[in-house]
Amino acid sequence: MKKWIPLLLSLVFVLALIGCTSEDKATFQAAILEIQDGYYLVEPVEGSMELNSSDQITVPVVNINPSQEPEVGDTLEIVYDGVIAESYPAQITNVYSIRVVE
Repeated sequence: MKKWIPLLLSLVFVLALIGCTSEDKATFQAAILEIQDGYYLVEPVEGSMELNSSDQITVPVVNINPSQEPEVGDTLEIVYDGVIAESYPAQITNVYSIRVVE
């Protein structure tokens, strides 16, 4: 039995590391209200869970499809880590991708 304890502890440690390194992703759509230097000010679309956090969210201009040139009024699909900073406007900092959908 004593031989199994180190093996079980190692297995628990490895599983804990795997859980810590997985990337949780959230996706939402939002209309562009303003385009500033380095970020978009967006309004989440109706029915979006992000709208429960804030009616305005700043999103850094990163990881966007280079062939698209977003304009005010366009709708974006934003994939991020699921974390929204509670401020006004709210802020998303870890963006995985942005693309124009409308």
